[in-house]
Amino acid sequence: MKRKIMKIVFVVMGVLFLTCLFFTISVKNAVRANLMVHGVSPVSAFNCNPKFSPKTSKSLQIPVYYVPDKYAYKDGSTGVHTSTFAIRTYLGIFHVAVTADQYFG
Repeated sequence: MKRKIMKIVFVVMGVLFLTCLFFTISVKNAVRANLMVHGVSPVSAFNCNPKFSPKTSKSLQIPVYYVPDKYAYKDGSTGVHTSTFAIRTYLGIFHVAVTADQYFG
C-alpha cells in the first residue's frame, strides 16, 4: 500500500514538473505562469495577452513584457502594483518572467 502511494506521489510530481517546463518554453506563457504563481486566477492569466515593450527593453537591455492593468497584481511583500516583467532565458529555450521593478532602480 505504501509503495502504491509513493508511486502516485512521484507521478503527480512528474506531471507538475513537466507542466512547469511547458509553461516556461514560450515567453508569454512564462509571464502567465508568473501571474498564476502570484495569485491571479488561471482564467485571467490565460485571457491576458502580454505585449513586448521595445523601448523599455532597449533601455534596460533585457526583454521586457507588460500586461494591461486589468491583469496586473499587487505584490504582497512590497505592495507594488506589478504589470511589467523582465524575461530571463536559460538553455536558449526556457524562459522565466521576473518582475521588472528591480531593474527600474
